Amino acid sequence: MTCAPIKDSYDVIIVGAGASGCVLAGRLSEIPSKRVLLIEAGPDVPPGREHADIRDPYPVSSGNPRFFWPGLTAEVGADLGNDRPRNSAPYLQGLGVGGGSNVNGMAADRGKPADYDMWRDLGASGWGWGDVLPYFKKLEHDVDLVGPAHGKDGPIPIRRLDPQQWAPFAKAFARIAERRGAVLTTEPLDDSRAELSSMPMNSLANRRVSASMAYLTEQVRRRPNFTILSNTRAERIHVRNGAMPGVMVRTGALTTTLWAPEIILSCGTVLSPALLLRSGIGPAEQLGKLGLDTVCDLPGVGRNLQNHPLVSLAVHLTPAGMQSATQRAWQQSQLRYSSLVSGCPPKDMLIFPVNKTAWHALGRSIAVIAVMVGNAYSKGHVELASADPAVAPRVRFNVLDDSRDFERLVDGTRLALEMLNADEMLGVRDEVLVPDAAIVARLAQRSIWTRLGASLISSILRIGSLRRTLLRKSILDVRAMASSEHSIRHYVRANAYAVHHACGTCRMGSSGDPGAVVDSSCRVFGIPGLRVIDASVFPAVPSGETHLPVLMVAEKMADQIKAEWREQRTHGVRTACKTE
Repeated sequence: MTCAPIKDSYDVIIVGAGASGCVLAGRLSEIPSKRVLLIEAGPDVPPGREHADIRDPYPVSSGNPRFFWPGLTAEVGADLGNDRPRNSAPYLQGLGVGGGSNVNGMAADRGKPADYDMWRDLGASGWGWGDVLPYFKKLEHDVDLVGPAHGKDGPIPIRRLDPQQWAPFAKAFARIAERRGAVLTTEPLDDSRAELSSMPMNSLANRRVSASMAYLTEQVRRRPNFTILSNTRAERIHVRNGAMPGVMVRTGALTTTLWAPEIILSCGTVLSPALLLRSGIGPAEQLGKLGLDTVCDLPGVGRNLQNHPLVSLAVHLTPAGMQSATQRAWQQSQLRYSSLVSGCPPKDMLIFPVNKTAWHALGRSIAVIAVMVGNAYSKGHVELASADPAVAPRVRFNVLDDSRDFERLVDGTRLALEMLNADEMLGVRDEVLVPDAAIVARLAQRSIWTRLGASLISSILRIGSLRRTLLRKSILDVRAMASSEHSIRHYVRANAYAVHHACGTCRMGSSGDPGAVVDSSCRVFGIPGLRVIDASVFPAVPSGETHLPVLMVAEKMADQIKAEWREQRTHGVRTACKTE
C-alpha cells in the first residue's frame, strides 16, 4: 500500500457508464479543478464511430447481444402456481459506454407530475414535481413544443410525429380512442379525461442520440481532468474506519483499488445493489448466509424492485395497415387513462400500438397493442446468488403480486380486445395472435439469414389460408375472448411480464425509514463518500418510461454535487491511499 497526493488521484469516481454515469461524468468534469474518473465494464467507442445498430433510429441494437451484459436473467412473469414456475428470461442490461441508452426504444415520456410528488411524499425531500421540472427542461432540446414545461437548450433532442404521420394501425387505434372519449393533446390534462398523444422520442429523425453521444462528446473527452476507464469491472467497494471509500476493479486478470473522496455507483437497478451487497452493505442476515462481513446493515438494499407489468396482443396487419418501409419510428402514439381501480391514482394506465415489431419484412407485418400498468405496486428483489463477482445476482420481479396490478391489466386487456374488434380496425388487421417471446427474440437478431428468413415467412403469411393454418395455435378469437372473464384473466396470468423499466432497489428516503438506502442527496446511509445515482434510487416507478427520469436524476445530482464543491473550503493538500 502506498500513499499519494490527492492531486495524483481522483476527486470523484463514477462506477458505471450507462445513462446516469454519462450525464454525471459530462457535467461534473465541467469543473476544471476536479478530476473525474468514469469506469465502465464494457467497451468505449469514440463519438461518431458507434456501431450502425446503435445509431439506427429504429432500436435494432436491442437484438444484438454484444451490447448487453452477459449472463443476467430474471424471473419476469407472473406466478402461475406451484406446478408452473415463473418465467425466467435474459435480463437486458446495457453494456458499454452509453449503457441502456444504446439499446432502449428511445421513448421519452417523463410520466406524470404526480409521480414525482409521490416521490416527495415517500420521503425523498426535494424531489417533487416543482423540484425536478427544471432538470427535465435542462436536459431537453424539444424541437416541437414551447412553453414553461419544455426545454430548448439541452443535449437530448425530444421530438414527436404529427398525428397525420402516424402509421395506419396507429391511426385506427386513435380513431377508436377518440370515439371512446379520449382527447388528442400535446400537454397533460388537468381533468379525468383520457389523453391520446404522440409518443415523445429522444432521437433525431435519422439516428439515435444516446447518453454517451449527448454528454460525452469529443470536446468533453478532451478535458484534461476527465478519464474513461473501459473494459473494467468494479468488484467491491472498500470502506475502512470512516476514511474515503475505494473501489476494487478488475481489468482482465489484474485487480487494483482506486480511492477518491467521492464514489458514485451508477450501475443500474440490478448491478448497483449487487455491488453494495458484495461490499457488505445490505441486510446483515442475507450477507451472513453468504459468508460476507457486514460493513453496514441496510435492509433495503436490493428490495423494493419495481417495474411496469405489461400484456401484449400481436396483430397480423393487412398491406393497408402496414407502416411505410421508409418510416423508422416504431412507437408513435399512446393512450393514458384512469383504471378507476380502488387505491390507484388517476391516469395510471397506458395502452399503445407498436406499428412494427422488428427491423425486417416480417416485423412490418406484425403489430402489437400493449397494455401497461403505469403506476405499479408489485415489488420484487435483487439478491446475491454468490459472493463471487463473476456470478450473476438473482432477480425476481414478482409481477402481479399486488392484486391491483392484476385487476388493472385484466381491465386493460379487455379494453384492448374491444378496440381490436372495433369497425375502425377493419382493413388494417387480419388475425390477432398470442406473441411468442422466443420467436420474437430470435428474429430480432441482425443477420442476412434472419432477413431472408423473415422475408420468406412474411410472403407465406400473406396467403390467408396458409397463414391461418400455420398460426392456428396462436390465433385468438377476439370476440369470444372479450366476452369471457375467465379467458382474459387466464391470458393475463400466462402472458404478463415485466418490461425493461426496473427501478427502486436502493431507494431514496428519510433516515428513519428502514427500507431507504440513500438520502435525498443520494448518499448511502452510514457510508461517507458513497452515493448511488441511477434508477435504483427511485422511490416508486414513474408512470412513463424510465430513461428520461434517469437523466433528470443525474442532472439534478450533478448540479447539487457541484454546489457542494463550491461550498467546500480548501484545507491544503489531502492524501489518499492506493492499493496496487
